[in-house]
Amino acid sequence: MIPSGNAMNLFGHGLGFGCSHITGGFETRSNIRLLRSAYDLGLRYFDTAPLYGHGTSEQVVGQAFREDRHHIVIATKVGIPHPMLTRRKQIVRYLAQPLRRWFPAVSKKAVSQIYRSRPATDFSWPSMQKSIERSLRNLRTDYIDLLLLHEVRASDLSDEMKKGLDEVVAQGKVRRLGLGTGVPEIREIEERGHQFEVYQRPWSIFVPDEDAFSHKYQIFHGAIGRSIDAIATRLREDPALCMSVQEVSGMRCNSVEDVAKILLSTSLAANASGMTLFSSRRSARVESYIRFVQEYDSDRRGRKLVQLFRSQDTTTKASSNRSCFQ
Repeated sequence: MIPSGNAMNLFGHGLGFGCSHITGGFETRSNIRLLRSAYDLGLRYFDTAPLYGHGTSEQVVGQAFREDRHHIVIATKVGIPHPMLTRRKQIVRYLAQPLRRWFPAVSKKAVSQIYRSRPATDFSWPSMQKSIERSLRNLRTDYIDLLLLHEVRASDLSDEMKKGLDEVVAQGKVRRLGLGTGVPEIREIEERGHQFEVYQRPWSIFVPDEDAFSHKYQIFHGAIGRSIDAIATRLREDPALCMSVQEVSGMRCNSVEDVAKILLSTSLAANASGMTLFSSRRSARVESYIRFVQEYDSDRRGRKLVQLFRSQDTTTKASSNRSCFQ
């Protein structure tokens, strides 16, 4: 199930854009502008899925890059059926745009409630085959650079599925196959002897597991969202740590956006030969993150920041009682 060649040669390394918030309907035009802005700034890796954007993310990505398909890498997924973005949902989302902008914490909580439960999956080959064909149509392409099995478990893998996946690869409809699931699930799949070239999985600065699958091409997601609140709290409550982070990072660290950039740099350093995904609905923030990564020495500083956050003696080096995070 592994095509010839190497994923590193096809995907490269660095920063990719997660399209989970890219939605069609009334938001199509603004989201196309957002994607094009990321492209114009040099981003070339875009990760989507049938689930994303209430089933419309793939369509928007396809429309945004219909003239530049061969200049980008598109990853999509299979296993979770396409939902429907009804007109009622479109209207609700459109009316909620100002609320999401003014009250991001409320928006974040709402999203976490939606995705807290594990979505229903369907890894029967007939369903997967239909999903792949639909994704190709939505993306306006005749090939998918990377197809990930979305939230797959070892028990979902069957001989029929593996035979079908081999066929779509042989047909050129899919260039690479991978797993898009959790670390325990990936471990069990490996233990059962199944082979995939790419692993897309969550990563946090608090969990030193970045080398768990160093023999594979890894794509990290969740580096910001899974840790930003906890890191921001630590920086507020530990002035010594905050000062040390400022010294190592060369940043003032006095805003949530600064903390997000620091977490991006730690993920990039932890997965230097792979990809780190980030996402935002705000074009200004997308530009800020991309320019930061382009100009920042994530390899050197990011590795030091990883060590700093994981060290146990930072709280004993207090040199100030005043927090540098506001």
